[in-house]
Amino acid sequence: MLTRTRGLIFLALATSCAQPVSWMTVRDPAEQAFSIDVPRGWKAQGGVLRKGPLDPRVHVDMTSPDGRIAMRVGDWAVPPFTVPSGQMERLGFTEGKVYAPGHPPTATIVARYRTGAEFAPFYARARFSKICQAFEPKSIKAIDPVFSAAREGPMSTTAGEAIYRCVQDGHEKMAYVYAETALYQANGMANWRMGSLLSFLAPKEQADATYRLIFQSAASFTENPQWHLMQARITAENAAAALKIFHQTLQETQARYQQWSSMARQGQSFSDVLNGHTLTVDPSTGQQREVWTGTGSTRWIDGLGNVASSNLSPGTSFRALQDVGR
Repeated sequence: MLTRTRGLIFLALATSCAQPVSWMTVRDPAEQAFSIDVPRGWKAQGGVLRKGPLDPRVHVDMTSPDGRIAMRVGDWAVPPFTVPSGQMERLGFTEGKVYAPGHPPTATIVARYRTGAEFAPFYARARFSKICQAFEPKSIKAIDPVFSAAREGPMSTTAGEAIYRCVQDGHEKMAYVYAETALYQANGMANWRMGSLLSFLAPKEQADATYRLIFQSAASFTENPQWHLMQARITAENAAAALKIFHQTLQETQARYQQWSSMARQGQSFSDVLNGHTLTVDPSTGQQREVWTGTGSTRWIDGLGNVASSNLSPGTSFRALQDVGR
């Protein structure tokens, strides 16, 4: 069923299949901007919300048939940002203020640049902390971007992820956020926006499977080339350049599946976080062992095989273990 409410487009999809082992493709009916695969039998809502001529935003919510898992790709609520400069601050455009430059004006929020690793926990707290009676960080780290090339210079992209333990109505769940942020710098100005934003809340025992589902869904996201050209004209770019960018996007879409395979291989690291384990190597013996992660930044071992987790050495008989990336 397709409905339009106050300018927002919703895709309400439900089928009789209860097992999310196959996929169905849904398309944005507002502007025919994109298609994305969602698990068959899940309810999906979302589409493109255009906040201005140059500010179309993607948002797709997916809910499992039993209502216990909620996944999201994108978020209508996340605006583009402008990094405050000294001149802007002197004019009153301090962090948190609305700044609307250009013709036509594009409303941005004044905010210092946040890397993907900084934005992921910020977004996780904003989205999940109010619905979790307990909300504790398990892992926050920078990782290589999955959906965009990691760039430096005038245009740069960074990525990060955050994992939290959530207790909701007496049930233990895991909250997860993957965020890519893109920074653009030119002519003394700097702007940044979300590149890719994935998030989910799932029961702990289903978190591993949900992690794989959301990345597989996001890897299928494909822009409509006609929409891409239309948006290019709106932004005063010529059609040939836009088509070139679109073909590049197609190549990147194909590469997503390869990158997704890499993320699947990294799934063991996600499992380790859930279970509180870290794979380490003893530099003095070369022996690898899986130990309790603990709350310290370093794992230590003594001659008897006792393991401790702390920021400082627990004693002269202990030597540091090195974490091993799986």
